[in-house]
Amino acid sequence: MPRRLALAVLLALGLAGCASQQAAMPGYAWAFMQDPGEGPKLAYGRPSSDEVLLMMTCAATPGRVTLTATGLTGSRLAVSSGGQTARLAATTTPGLGDDSLLQAVTDRDTPVLSNFRRTGDLAILHGDTRHGIAAAPADRGQVKAFFRACEA
Repeated sequence: MPRRLALAVLLALGLAGCASQQAAMPGYAWAFMQDPGEGPKLAYGRPSSDEVLLMMTCAATPGRVTLTATGLTGSRLAVSSGGQTARLAATTTPGLGDDSLLQAVTDRDTPVLSNFRRTGDLAILHGDTRHGIAAAPADRGQVKAFFRACEA
């Protein structure tokens, strides 16, 4: 059920575009959302639009986080922060249009996510390309709020 919920959330947001193009576009930010019945979510995308590159949700299993990236396929979702890299087992599911969603689950306190929580630094690795999606200083409160909500 958590996978279906995360997929439904992402589809409802009307995801569009591919990861390599979106990561380079200016105007993206991190946003924390906590709608009743849906649980805490942290999304990296263009504010006031349907463009979302990465979504994090608190998984149904305590202490776990689901990461869902738009426009990627494969069997691994790789993220990096503070010199730490996690190559997470992932599944690909259809998204809207030609886009696909790559989804992985990891521990909330994995070194990569701990570094992201502390510093705001995060990147998606795709092949030999690093797509930086670091939280701006103004967005770091959103990141911390998400992780606090996942602890509750």
